[in-house]
Amino acid sequence: MVRVSTAGLLTLSGLAGLVHTTFAVIQYRQLLKLSQEEFEALPATIVLELCISTIVALLGAYILAGPIKVIVMPAKGRNMDIGSLRTDLVSFNMRSRAMPLDIPPLQPH
Repeated sequence: MVRVSTAGLLTLSGLAGLVHTTFAVIQYRQLLKLSQEEFEALPATIVLELCISTIVALLGAYILAGPIKVIVMPAKGRNMDIGSLRTDLVSFNMRSRAMPLDIPPLQPH
C-alpha cells in the first residue's frame, strides 16, 4: 500500500491542474484557428486555473521539501582553506607537471 502525504497530494493536484490548463490552452487555440479569429489573450478562467494550479503545486513542493537545514562549521580543526578545496584544480596541477618543459616553438609553414 502506498502512503501519500498531504504535501504530495497538493503537488500532484497542482501538476495535474497545470497539465489540464495546458490542454485547455491547446483546445482554445484550435478553436480560434477553426473560427479564423486572431489570438489576443487567454480567457480569464484559463488564467485563473493556471494561477491556482501554480500556487498549489509550489505550496505542495515547498511543504514536501521540509525545513531548511543549517550548515554548521566546527570551530576547531577546519578552516576555510580545507572547506574550499577543489580537487579538480589539484588534479589539473598534477597533470601539468608531467608535461616536458623543452617543447620547441611552432614554426609557420
